[in-house]
Amino acid sequence: MAIKQRVIAEYFVSPRNTIIQIVFTSLFALFFINLYKPFGAREWYDVNLWIFLLVSGLLVVAGMCVVFISRFTMLMIKRRRKITIPGYSVMIAAEVLLMGLLYAILERVVLGDVRPFSVLAYLAVQNTSLILLIPYLITSLYFAWREKKVSFEQLLRQIRSRPAFIPFKDENGTLRITVKATDVLYVEASDNYVDIYYKSGGKTKSYLLRNTLKRLEILLRDYPLVRCHRSFMINLNQVKMLRRVKGQFQLLLDDAGDLIVPVSRSYTEMVVSYFDESTENID
Repeated sequence: MAIKQRVIAEYFVSPRNTIIQIVFTSLFALFFINLYKPFGAREWYDVNLWIFLLVSGLLVVAGMCVVFISRFTMLMIKRRRKITIPGYSVMIAAEVLLMGLLYAILERVVLGDVRPFSVLAYLAVQNTSLILLIPYLITSLYFAWREKKVSFEQLLRQIRSRPAFIPFKDENGTLRITVKATDVLYVEASDNYVDIYYKSGGKTKSYLLRNTLKRLEILLRDYPLVRCHRSFMINLNQVKMLRRVKGQFQLLLDDAGDLIVPVSRSYTEMVVSYFDESTENID
């Protein structure tokens, strides 16, 4: 039985992000070579800073040709089939190896380095790994962060434009109760059941539903109910106050402060981001 390989996320291999990654890697390589002077650069001719910058720039261009050809090939392959994570990893490893061999050849031919070619290649691959893998990691983290940010902003827009009523179904998919979205307060897990708390006639009432919070989180992803804790989902539009007590955030759902729902650490950033886009001060 064939093992299904995971496909790499589109934002890692999109044409736009590929260009950004190549440009950033080129700038990083130029900075790296001028700062640390690898590939025998310390043995280059005694030239001033500007000449060295020019020559190192040409060296970066030569190395980036390997990356450009590799990424162009990847985009061509991507038109015919999906790029898998193992395939993407092999491509990066090939870029490191080929660029290292190219630099080793330049050291031997241009600089006349007399050390064994195996030694030159080994050292060149080591330096090339730093030149490529560090900017690759930085850009990949940036792409992932930006994608999550866009997805979260889309989620917030959806939350603010959701339907007027929220349908609650049991574990068999049978509709049991429908509550006006402005009246739902929160949902609390209770083993294989959940308690749905809502406002009715000026009072807080509850309805016991046989289902799990995990299933409801999936079923109600198009409604303003958001998971804030292992045992709670809250209606974001019902929150009166967000406060921090002894290092943990709490959500107050009434003016009197009698209805309090905790926010666990794993959900803190997402919940707080809804109320304040700036989360730099979250510990």
